[in-house]
Amino acid sequence: MKRLSEKRLFKLLHHKWDKRTLTRMAVLCEQYVFKGCFSRIDIEGLGEVKKKVRAGTRLIFVPNHQSEYDWLILQDRLFRERIRTAIQAGDNLFIGPLEPLLKKCGAFMSIRKEWHYYSSNWVLAMILRLLGTKPIVVSKEQYTRLYPKQLQRILGEEGYNLLVFPGYETDPFSGEVKYGRSYSGEFNPLTPHTFSVVSRVLRDIGVSEAEYIPVNITYERVPEDILFREFKANTRPRKIAKYIYDHYYTFVKAPFSKELHQAKSRVCVRFGAGVPASFDGKAKEFAQYMHARIGELVRVYESMIVFSSLNNRFSISKKELKQNIQENLARLEALHIDCSPLYNHQGKLCSLDSMLNRIATLFNQPKIPIIALKSYLTLEHDHNEVFIHHPHLAAYYGNKLRFLLQQASL
Repeated sequence: MKRLSEKRLFKLLHHKWDKRTLTRMAVLCEQYVFKGCFSRIDIEGLGEVKKKVRAGTRLIFVPNHQSEYDWLILQDRLFRERIRTAIQAGDNLFIGPLEPLLKKCGAFMSIRKEWHYYSSNWVLAMILRLLGTKPIVVSKEQYTRLYPKQLQRILGEEGYNLLVFPGYETDPFSGEVKYGRSYSGEFNPLTPHTFSVVSRVLRDIGVSEAEYIPVNITYERVPEDILFREFKANTRPRKIAKYIYDHYYTFVKAPFSKELHQAKSRVCVRFGAGVPASFDGKAKEFAQYMHARIGELVRVYESMIVFSSLNNRFSISKKELKQNIQENLARLEALHIDCSPLYNHQGKLCSLDSMLNRIATLFNQPKIPIIALKSYLTLEHDHNEVFIHHPHLAAYYGNKLRFLLQQASL
């Protein structure tokens, strides 16, 4: 079997960070993509991050991963502050014309299982794939040897910072490990391998001033959440079809639909205190420590507290729901979690009806007489009860607080 030389493979996988491309993407995001999906994006802690970068500290940003918007929001804000950052991205993202775009946005490819190489030109690669041409297969084992060298160039020679998403979830039936977005809504554990390799590389290249920055991105509603049940069930047989539809829905349909229905949601991006990259002890324990630091940066929105207080019920009385919310809120505030969206300007807890109405605005899509769009109801409530029509969405947002509520119970 023909193999790619390490030099050739490195060139194919590495990023091509480009200021002009990032500038154009920033304008596109602000004028259409972010504008369509979000009513506001709150950024906290970025000032301290900027000071660290100016002081010469190399930073490794470690966020939770809920949406395809995660890397886009983070890279957009870091670029605007002139914080040059490379992004570690899975090989499944580098398909067709998005491959050169992602690389120019600072993304470098990491191979999760194996990668089929046809050509460095994406048009020719698509043609050869369709013609059934036998590809050159790059295995995960080959990439494992290359990965530290990628990090050495990024963190050393290039002097860039690093953005990595080390979260993973394990399929309870097959035992298969999946890296990337959380389809369940739970705050996934972090792989120790990332911290082990990154810290070793920093030590080997002599970078002593380096820190991990925990980052929590909290969405009032994730733009593409309606897709997750389908993706988790693997109902789309072809990966490329899933990928194309995913990105069409996430970055085209969702902004248009949410702008049309005026169902824009809020986002909070919070950068936490830096953690020295040189750690003692086992990488597994350090990964758990970073997991906890990211978790405590969450901001609790109405969708999270209400759906987590349903206790996986299809219907519940308002009296019981209100009691569950008060109990969960007390646990979260005991952990000093930010629950500010649940209070009004006078500092008083919002009424249950106002929370439910807010959720209905975001999660119910009524019919529009003029435009034939799909309509659906997720939540309804009357004087006494709350009814759930899309339990998978309710469970997804309920799971977002599971990690914290379990901590509070210990």
